[in-house]
Amino acid sequence: MRKLTWLFGALFLVLTGFGACSATLQWHRAELIDDDPVRVTGVVSRILVEAKGNEEEIAYTVDGQRHTLRKSVDNDSGQPKPGHRVCLEAARTHPEVVRLCAEHYPQGDDIFPVYILVTVFGTAGALFVVGYLVTSARQTGRARRAQESPLETPA
Repeated sequence: MRKLTWLFGALFLVLTGFGACSATLQWHRAELIDDDPVRVTGVVSRILVEAKGNEEEIAYTVDGQRHTLRKSVDNDSGQPKPGHRVCLEAARTHPEVVRLCAEHYPQGDDIFPVYILVTVFGTAGALFVVGYLVTSARQTGRARRAQESPLETPA
């Protein structure tokens, strides 16, 4: 049971770290694009078929430099084909940071629940770890006291 508590605490703390880093990275990327956006037209160069679903490789050019993006594009007319044009917004200072024109992430409704979950998982993980450490310290102290003062048995 003690190992399970330690594992739950560690798992929650890892999930907390991953969630916080992921949300913060998305927030930073969105700010880069929002600060100085460049609208470009990307062209689907090929369709990549993978187990998790189809993705399109989209080629685009910013300031004379060619870049590619792997993204799943939802299209009203069905599956995009090579040559299909896609509207993109890129950060002028970091042209590899790009999003579809219709995407505006993170928005308050999207990102705040992530930070709330990160806080809940972080608190739960910390409580599991603290509980494990307190329980271990108590058991160690109890064992030490039992060794120092053995019970005397009547003769």
